[in-house]
Amino acid sequence: MKTIGLVVGHHCDTALEIKAAILAKDASVTVLLDEGDFVEAPADATDALKEAARKINNFNAVKRLQKAGADVIGFACGCPHRFFAELQTEFTVRLIDPACDSGRLSAAEYAQALLTADVTPLPKPFKVGMIGGLGPAATVDLYDKIVKATPAKTDQEHFKLVVEQNPQIPDRTKCLLEGGDNPTLSMYNCAKRLEEDDCDCIIVPCNTAHAFVALIEPFVGIPFINMQQVTMQEIQEKFGDKAVIGLMATTGTVRSGLYGQKAEAMGMPMYVPDDEHQARVMAAIYGPQGAKAGFTDGVCREDLCSAAEYLVKTHGCNVLILGCTELPLILDEGFMTIAGKEVFIIDPTSALARRVVKVAQEVAAERGVL
Repeated sequence: MKTIGLVVGHHCDTALEIKAAILAKDASVTVLLDEGDFVEAPADATDALKEAARKINNFNAVKRLQKAGADVIGFACGCPHRFFAELQTEFTVRLIDPACDSGRLSAAEYAQALLTADVTPLPKPFKVGMIGGLGPAATVDLYDKIVKATPAKTDQEHFKLVVEQNPQIPDRTKCLLEGGDNPTLSMYNCAKRLEEDDCDCIIVPCNTAHAFVALIEPFVGIPFINMQQVTMQEIQEKFGDKAVIGLMATTGTVRSGLYGQKAEAMGMPMYVPDDEHQARVMAAIYGPQGAKAGFTDGVCREDLCSAAEYLVKTHGCNVLILGCTELPLILDEGFMTIAGKEVFIIDPTSALARRVVKVAQEVAAERGVL
């Protein structure tokens, strides 16, 4: 059974006339009238501000009707004809123009247009949701890499992305190693807000946080793109069975097995630093001159390179994973000579950015809309 929404505004009589015409043609239809208050621009407002008020009032009414379950939405006033395309762009529910070039449609004509309208929703633009603040610099880094990885020539060719920035999410490593505050509910709250904002998928710019993603993912209605899985797949595609992997990450990530379990399942050997060099990796991240304190060179780089050299010399690693989203702020992705050996450094943040762009392009092509 079709549900038709009507934006009433200041035209109650016209709305009732259209409703009567609809029901006279098909009594099985449900007609919803939105009589929400229309906010008036001040009397001394410019013409541009008055028109903006009309647009916003109609936008708010359409949003309410869409939420109420309208399959198609019409207008008792003819003014939306002036900005109809602009209004329709913001919604997937189909709107029916109340006028044509010759003027406002009659109640009977408009009722017929609403009744015969296609109720199939318009294709939804692809939208990515990011749980941000884990940490703030890593969030900016991932967003920057997504923008750079997107083959767009104009602003409009980029896809939508929402960042739910919450730096107050409890520290993931402290929770795993020291029994600190648990971030599960904070992350879940962010994920649900992104879901409610109509995102298609969720990404998290924090490796250690993925230990908690597994706990909330079953309770969120949209998928997460897993940073570790994407990284391991890229390594396998690039190096196959020749990969000998070294992991440089927080101690929480190392102990959680976020990478190790995937490497084992894929049959790829993976090694981690000994206690001394793991402490230096942690210093590069959390130390007073580490990445979380805003440093990207000097002591933090020396600490990280020391751990990298240990992995190459001791275990013969030819691939090193920068398994904390702060570490790519210190070392760049790509081939690097370490202990006299050519080693590939992979940045999971970049791998995630590449996968997000690939998914966005595939979904946009399938839907026929960016």
